[in-house]
Amino acid sequence: MIYGPCSCQATCVDPNGQSGCNSDCLGSEGCTCPAGFVMQGSDCINVSECECFVAEANLVIPSGEISVNEDCTQRCSCNNNRLICENYICSTDAVCDIRNETRQCYCNEGYEGDGETCESLYTDCQAVNDAGHGDGVYTIMPTGWPASPFNVHCKMHGDEGWTVFQRRTDDDISFYQNWTSYKDGFGNSRNFWLGNEKLYYLTNQANYKLRLDITTPEGTSFYSEFSEFQIESEDTNYKMNKLGSRTRFNGSAGIHLDTNKGKPFSTYDRDNDACDNFNCAEKHRSGWWHYNDYCSYCYSYSNCYYFQYSSS
Repeated sequence: MIYGPCSCQATCVDPNGQSGCNSDCLGSEGCTCPAGFVMQGSDCINVSECECFVAEANLVIPSGEISVNEDCTQRCSCNNNRLICENYICSTDAVCDIRNETRQCYCNEGYEGDGETCESLYTDCQAVNDAGHGDGVYTIMPTGWPASPFNVHCKMHGDEGWTVFQRRTDDDISFYQNWTSYKDGFGNSRNFWLGNEKLYYLTNQANYKLRLDITTPEGTSFYSEFSEFQIESEDTNYKMNKLGSRTRFNGSAGIHLDTNKGKPFSTYDRDNDACDNFNCAEKHRSGWWHYNDYCSYCYSYSNCYYFQYSSS
């Protein structure tokens, strides 16, 4: 053994000698095993004698931990002082990398999985429809989206997949929310707003249409489809940049929606409408691309605040 300023002792179970020691080894001078040796009982033994010693990497894996070699072709684990090594192969859609001090296979952007298996993420509900799936909740990741994938509700109409960004069925969730809530999204499965930031990335990755579905309290259903739909970034207050012509419809649903085209989004705490004498979002208790006195275009329906808007 050798005498030194740090007596933090490495063992086969704790090859880094961290157990019971502070990071600077302050006040711990004493005798330790020389380099390449660890303490076992009262003796120093060569690290190669440890049960979880990996010869190729010249290291001992701590008990309960996993180690991946430099090119991510082998993964070894130590369980109850028993070394288990197996072949490890990254997916063709993954990369071998060190992140957060952990080396392993990581799926490329636009894919999800454990690195060995990576599946392409859907970019919207149209991609879900193209894959042969029906109505439901799916995980998507729009092109360029800088955060984690997120869940959306998909509604299918024949060969068209619609991404629902608002649903209102009852008064369980208040839509009298602030700017941040509308930006990030809020609600539950029955009543929700997807989030303007998500909607911005969704509508700017391809050409989209807008579909409006309305059901009156008496159970009568109406719908309208508009040939284009796109909103701009938060820098423009999520302005409704594009709204095409009303192409397919049943009844007068959305007949006044064209008044909202080119208008910024408004909430009670960020008034961007053209009204001089009141705040539209405050008056109508909801965020929207409000204009002026025609803040809301659905005066003809008693449940006009309970709509489902979809973008595909």
